[in-house]
Amino acid sequence: MSEFLQGENFQAFVAERRVLWLKLAYRVLENREEAEDVVQETLAVLWEKRRLLEVENPGAYVARAVWLNSLKRKSRHKAHLALEEVAEPAAPEKPGAEGKAASTDPRVLEEVLKGLPPSQREVVHMKYYLGLSFREIGEALNISLNTAGSRCRYALEALREALSHKPGPRQR
Repeated sequence: MSEFLQGENFQAFVAERRVLWLKLAYRVLENREEAEDVVQETLAVLWEKRRLLEVENPGAYVARAVWLNSLKRKSRHKAHLALEEVAEPAAPEKPGAEGKAASTDPRVLEEVLKGLPPSQREVVHMKYYLGLSFREIGEALNISLNTAGSRCRYALEALREALSHKPGPRQR
């Protein structure tokens, strides 16, 4: 990647994908200025470390870095409320006809997600955690829209299968 990130090549690379990275950061941060800051900071670090990086897919690498940096920034800006200001949570509803997903422990779900192949896990995170379309995911990862959809479908099938064999909170 180091020879790819030289002067004009780097400028063209950034110009072509910057809008996508801004959308990605904005989806996480919900603030345009912060999204612009994250993209700029990520690109600055990438430029500084360009000689050390060996990356096969620079577009996907930067998209993932922007996403992770956005998540880090968002976690640092969580609002701290006084206990009196926090509404009491509603009682959990009984799992209905929608099945096991309603009663799945989030820790179990995260454990199962970690078992997915990285390419599928990345698409699931971008689709369901960030709310990106398959077209946007394809652009970010430099894959086709159909490939993004297929990876997501296979991941969901694997998750359903794995969760059907995991004990839920009421089955332990």
